[in-house]
Amino acid sequence: MMKAIRVGSQEVFFEDLQPKNLETLRTVLLVHGAGGSHLSWRRQFDDLPRHHVRLIAVDLPGHGMSEGRGEAAIGAYTQYVVALMESLDLHDVVLGGHSMGGAIALDIALKNSGRLSGLLLVGTGARLRVLPAIFAIIREDFEVAVQGMTNFTFGSTAPSGLVEEEKQLLANTSADVILKDFTACDSFDVMAEVGSIKLPALIVCGTEDRLTPPKYSEFLHEKMPASEMILVDKCGHMPMLEQSDGFNECVSSFLARI
Repeated sequence: MMKAIRVGSQEVFFEDLQPKNLETLRTVLLVHGAGGSHLSWRRQFDDLPRHHVRLIAVDLPGHGMSEGRGEAAIGAYTQYVVALMESLDLHDVVLGGHSMGGAIALDIALKNSGRLSGLLLVGTGARLRVLPAIFAIIREDFEVAVQGMTNFTFGSTAPSGLVEEEKQLLANTSADVILKDFTACDSFDVMAEVGSIKLPALIVCGTEDRLTPPKYSEFLHEKMPASEMILVDKCGHMPMLEQSDGFNECVSSFLARI
């Protein structure tokens, strides 16, 4: 069920799914990546709440149903996620993030971790540099950029229908917002700080991820003492969509252990 809160002058929407028996053991808050929306997590919506999980997936400003023009810094996006946790009075949250969303999760873990009990870091890194050519092609021909970014995102075994779905969703986000997202990613760098994060963390990466290669996840795992890492074979940048059954099983197992 989509709900909304107001943060400053902007309305921020989020999906909020709870088990019917209300015996919620965990609250999981999921943050999408650049150009994404709460629908980046659509293959978790049916499965995870069955495991006594309250699942919340946010639309960052300028994405999905949320108002705004996006933000050009990770810290600026962070304030909306923190505001959501405060507005809903969430505690013991497992904060999950994909790609740019993972950067937001790391930023919160470093600066405002009081409401967190764990992290789920998917296809992300402590530093997220973006090739200058990506900025150029988005400015020059957004349609071509969307096609190229989508093709580059998925692994070799991803169904063509899934790739097409994601292309259409990406095209629904404006070029200006995506440029800001990539600007935020490009300036993000917490390589020197992540070792101070002591929260339990599940780090997931596809072996064929060309946007945030496995070495990014390996660095996080090496530096974060309470982390565990899973490499998903024959999978690209979207393991929660490409290999959703296995992904959901790994997440459920992690939640049961922490």
